[in-house]
Amino acid sequence: MNAEPNPSPSLGDDLSATPDVADKVTDPRLERAKELARTIGPWVGYTTWFLFALLLFAYWTFPWDRVRDRVVADFTRSQPPSPTGARQILSIGKLEPSWLTGIVLTDVSLTTVSGDPTKSPTSLRADEIRARVAFGTVFSAAKDVSFSIHALGGSIDGALTHKAAAAAKDAKAPPAKGASPFDSTLHLELDNVSLDDFGPIRDAIGVPVGGTIKGSIDLTLGESRADKADGNIDLTIDGFWVSNGVVPFKVPALKAVFGSEDITLPKIDIGSMPIEIAVKDGVARITKWAATGKDLDVNLDGQIMFREPSSLSELQLGLRFKFNDSYKKKGDATAGLLLLLDSEPKLKAGKRADGFYALRVVGPLGGAPQIMPAGGAGGTVAPMGPNPFGRTPTRGVPHAGAPTQE
Repeated sequence: MNAEPNPSPSLGDDLSATPDVADKVTDPRLERAKELARTIGPWVGYTTWFLFALLLFAYWTFPWDRVRDRVVADFTRSQPPSPTGARQILSIGKLEPSWLTGIVLTDVSLTTVSGDPTKSPTSLRADEIRARVAFGTVFSAAKDVSFSIHALGGSIDGALTHKAAAAAKDAKAPPAKGASPFDSTLHLELDNVSLDDFGPIRDAIGVPVGGTIKGSIDLTLGESRADKADGNIDLTIDGFWVSNGVVPFKVPALKAVFGSEDITLPKIDIGSMPIEIAVKDGVARITKWAATGKDLDVNLDGQIMFREPSSLSELQLGLRFKFNDSYKKKGDATAGLLLLLDSEPKLKAGKRADGFYALRVVGPLGGAPQIMPAGGAGGTVAPMGPNPFGRTPTRGVPHAGAPTQE
């Protein structure tokens, strides 16, 4: 016989007879932790909020104007005395923070005032400069920095990073005098940077120049020294021109070549000029620096041997240039210039059969380099020689010869 199921309890049944449910077991340590959290939790929360608000408002209300003034004052004090009386003046319109590890500078200018009262001051201006220190290197001796500059009609983006130098990793290798324990790597990306307002180039050649630069620069300085640099420079100057037909050349260093410090030239249209430089063991070799322009054909080759300090770096360059027929017909000034070129002894000695003037430029970067003829009427180019500086180059790097006829 099948057992009948237990009937469901009715409303009037006594439920007290049902078995009790066992109480849950509670860990006494958890109870003590909860009690402690209820006691000190509000104090911890309020204190944390107070510190956060304090730091936040201190960050917002920090006297950044005073920081700006201090940066300008320190820059002024850090300038070494110049025997020529030249000086640089830094101006910053506004300095602001950018989150925790960055800053933003606006309306920045660096003005160079020459010791010669006849020369006008030149300025480099930037609309905005943003820089940020990598958070992981804030407390490091070598800080990694990324930056973005809006200046000269274009932009320059880049980064400066560091890593332990190979010599520093080798405990047996004694550190060189003045060497840094870090290798520094600089990466730059240039886009549409205008030469028209780039004062240092205009001052270097003594006449206005124009065009736009784009390209990249990647250099690693071993132990943060230029004489241990490796990398590449790959740039292009578009729409390159020299001289605006109004401002004369004023280059005392070229007086021996051109016969005068004041030479006014019609605008020289050169066009696109690619620049490729390979840097190895502190020697920058020019692999391409040439242009075939409307008015001028120009070619530069050779090398620069970097030294510490940089003023001791050595130039070993070969320069060729030739004015085309279109430029020869621009007026009396060009005819006079060509006559002057052909009558100057050094240039006459360096003139080749194909019409190019070939010159060598040798000497220290920080001094007055020598300019000498590199070719002759027969069209050949005089070799630079194995040792134009009277001493053997370091690390067995050969000296570059002068350009040869194509």
